[in-house]
Amino acid sequence: MKNKFVFVMLLAAAMGFISCSKQDRREVKQTIDSASTTLGRDVDTLINTDLNKDSVFNSTAFEPNDPTKLKVKVFRSVLNDIFDNYIDIKDELENDDTADVVKQSEEMKKILMSAATSAAQYEKSTEWKNWLTTFEKINADLAGAKDLITQRKIFSEMSVSIENMITKFGVKGKDIYKLSCSRLKDRSFWFTDSKDLDNPYYGKDKTNEKNEKCVQVVKGWKFD
Repeated sequence: MKNKFVFVMLLAAAMGFISCSKQDRREVKQTIDSASTTLGRDVDTLINTDLNKDSVFNSTAFEPNDPTKLKVKVFRSVLNDIFDNYIDIKDELENDDTADVVKQSEEMKKILMSAATSAAQYEKSTEWKNWLTTFEKINADLAGAKDLITQRKIFSEMSVSIENMITKFGVKGKDIYKLSCSRLKDRSFWFTDSKDLDNPYYGKDKTNEKNEKCVQVVKGWKFD
């Protein structure tokens, strides 16, 4: 009976998922992922019944982490803010919201400025400075893009840079999944920290196929 009640509550949460704010959507996903363990099955398929997320994510090949080479947690927590805003941009592309993609890239600019200041005492390497400079340029290009086609192209470049951030510096307390789609001819990919298979390169606009069942998890990383 208890499990049935939890299931009903999760169903209600899933139905209200689209109307949530970006922060609420992330919290709903995390709640569903956590509750699915209690129920003994992956309940987040309620959000997207077209794809079997459980089998897709459970087969993820996680990259090994060498704890001695990871950056300090306080620095990686700064990078979490960058990654979270990257997810916000991804969400807006999924919704074909050109204006909000620009707004999120403008918010990213503020986050990057804050990261440059707060991370300075923990990471002084040339590698970090070069990465930050490159990412700032990509984000500036995104802020200036006014159509979905251009935004998605720049987002692909941003995803490459995000992968460099993940592999070189890491994040804190996240499971990161790298996803791709077999129908994307340019081999674009993207990242998520939740069991979310929505494709930022296939939105609701008529130039894309929203229901394209091509998503696969390439690999993942676990960070404490």
